Amino acid sequence: MAASGCRGREGAATALTKQASPSPADATSPAPSTKIRTLTAKQIRALVADSKGKVVVVNFWASWCPPCVREFPAIIKVYEQYHDKGLNVFAVSMNAPDETPDIEQFVQTYKPRFPIFLADTQDKTFNESVLEKWSGEMPMTLVFDTDGKQVLAHKAEITYKELSSKVESLLPPL
Repeated sequence: MAASGCRGREGAATALTKQASPSPADATSPAPSTKIRTLTAKQIRALVADSKGKVVVVNFWASWCPPCVREFPAIIKVYEQYHDKGLNVFAVSMNAPDETPDIEQFVQTYKPRFPIFLADTQDKTFNESVLEKWSGEMPMTLVFDTDGKQVLAHKAEITYKELSSKVESLLPPL
């Protein structure tokens, strides 16, 4: 697993500048192309809670992480396939604040229709607040069922087949 993922950069978990806090409604609107907002672990939990009745995928990635870049098209494809059936997706960049241009370029390249946020790691416990015993390896994908219960914590590159299978099994009947 460690060989297929990225470890957080030295210092990447410190000194992120606080930006405007997203509202829960932002989790269902297209990603802004010019402003990447900071998201705390508490806000991640709130977005998941506010999405009750929907399956939620939260992907943690960085633009400098090759497995993160490789898996991103699969996450977009799963979102496009299942969004209208009850799926919410949002992605949280673990890049440093001074790498915002890299994040913006990434968003422009892949054009996800789900929101992209920047992790607020001013709090030294951000990783552990997101997932107990998470040391920051990436990519990391969390999946929550329609009751907001975490059902998957995938700490490596995830394939379209793996993610779509998990999401499909959790979607509410139409």
